[in-house]
Amino acid sequence: MKGEKKTYTVLGNYRFIYGELWREDKSCIFFSIAEILFGVAVAFGAILMPSLMIGMLERGAGMAELARNTLFIFLLYGILCGISIYLKRRNDFQFVVFRINKMGWKIHDKDMDLNYSEYEKEDTQKLRQKASEAFWGNYVGLEGILHYDVKLMTAFLGLLLYVASISRINAGIVLLLLGISVLQVAAYRLAVRYETKNKEKEAKLFISQNYLSEQSYEVTAGKDVRLYQLQHWLDETYRKVNRKYQTLKAKENSVFFANDLFGLILQLGRDIFCYGWLIGMLKEGMAVSEFVLYIGMVGGFSGYFTMISDAIAKIGRFQKSISYLREYLELEGDVRYGTGIRLEEGEDVEIVFSHVDFSYPGQEKKVLEDVSFTMKKGEKVALVGINGAGKSTIVKLLCGFYQPEAGHIYVNGVDIRELDLADYYGRMAVMFQNNFIYSYTVAENICCAPAGVYDRKRCVDALKKAGLWEYIEKLPNQEETYLGKDIEPEGVGLSGGQIQKLMLARALYRNCSLLLLDEPTAALDAIAEHEMYESYDRLLAGKTMLFISHRLASTRFCDKIILLEEGKIIEEGTHEELLEKGGSYAEMFEVQSRYYREEEGKENEAKESMA
Repeated sequence: MKGEKKTYTVLGNYRFIYGELWREDKSCIFFSIAEILFGVAVAFGAILMPSLMIGMLERGAGMAELARNTLFIFLLYGILCGISIYLKRRNDFQFVVFRINKMGWKIHDKDMDLNYSEYEKEDTQKLRQKASEAFWGNYVGLEGILHYDVKLMTAFLGLLLYVASISRINAGIVLLLLGISVLQVAAYRLAVRYETKNKEKEAKLFISQNYLSEQSYEVTAGKDVRLYQLQHWLDETYRKVNRKYQTLKAKENSVFFANDLFGLILQLGRDIFCYGWLIGMLKEGMAVSEFVLYIGMVGGFSGYFTMISDAIAKIGRFQKSISYLREYLELEGDVRYGTGIRLEEGEDVEIVFSHVDFSYPGQEKKVLEDVSFTMKKGEKVALVGINGAGKSTIVKLLCGFYQPEAGHIYVNGVDIRELDLADYYGRMAVMFQNNFIYSYTVAENICCAPAGVYDRKRCVDALKKAGLWEYIEKLPNQEETYLGKDIEPEGVGLSGGQIQKLMLARALYRNCSLLLLDEPTAALDAIAEHEMYESYDRLLAGKTMLFISHRLASTRFCDKIILLEEGKIIEEGTHEELLEKGGSYAEMFEVQSRYYREEEGKENEAKESMA
């Protein structure tokens, strides 16, 4: 998204859509052409039938001939209508399949593969929202273009047929009809242009609407909403956003109403002139059958041109969502899965930070400045410091979510930029502050694989080592039990401590070489956190591990402790070495120790008073 913004032409969008459709299902294009041809035939047949029957009466045809020919005409017309309806229904279904199965998966894959650093940008989120408009329904966006292309070509071919017929008797009428229709199209395009100007504002408001709507039924937010009585505040905030959105849409609707009114006035003038002229021709001797045919053509001409102007306008509106879709799909920065350098099979991991500088996009202040440290193979390193020191940023860099602005990160001597991330990720386990649990089975959450694919013996063994099997074993479906009730009503919930054990089981099942713990136990008390970290140390002995915590006592068992302050390493050493040094680490440790001693004393006093 850097540099000049790329422009997407209508022709380019069409090449994109029909190129994908051709690769997905060539027959869909041929059936669309057939629908167009039969659509023209059905429409022309509808105005031709009355003319033919009146013509037979004018020729003095007998009742038998009239009945026979009328039956044949209706039978033929019925066959045409049946084929036309079949083609429309078939194409409707195929367009849905194409939108969901082909193009829907393309944007889904992009969501999954786009680098985290790009995906979390506000501009990217807005673009994603606008691109999603291409998938909103059957007659909008991507599928809408396919539908209205059929309508457009049907109307265009029908119009050519009517122009050729009407121009035989008066070319001036054709010019008048064309002129009026061009005015209608021009007015509609002005309305569409006004609507397009508001798309950016609408996208921002739509994101806010979605967020506030989700918070109303988000289970994790439900406790705070009720406890702090946030209902009225959220309700009023949602109403404000809605009012802004409604104001924008009301202005757009007013513009389109003015356009519709202008179109009705033009159509009224056109019909008065054309019908008056045909009535005059009838008085001068035009056959009644011809009069009926041409009166139908004038009406058909009007309908076709309205259809063309409407289709062009709709396609123009939908083109914007296709442009946004292409822009999103063409964003650079996909994760390098399956490409790059692979580490040696079964090799332990060594990490080296070499003079790393980093600041988040759009921010001038450096989050990390000249950070250098080494995590040797099998070494346990603790990264400590107050909130905002840059600890979590180091984890994001180690995960390859971001790249350093300056300096390098080496994994077994290979710059992380050159690694095959699929291979690299397969060797690590990461626990963040907010552990995300999917509403699937216990086993699927541990093994990160669908049912039937994972190794059950390894899964159960990991649960046993993590200390969670005793609870899981008692559940009706054991490790096949669903977590949460989003998918399965009989799903169960886990406590904070149990979730930590589930995360430990995930790391054990993965048999990782590198373990990163970014304060996953922050919600636990100091003792529980210490015990959990010791469990990781005991069960994953020999693995390279990075422990992040603001509680210094939890990481005293580590081989090396790094104190980070305002993005810089200010102290490094073992727990004992840093205490002997008497610097910032020793001061922080003493303050925290004093706090926990005071808390422990209060608890003991409370117990004694109750005794």
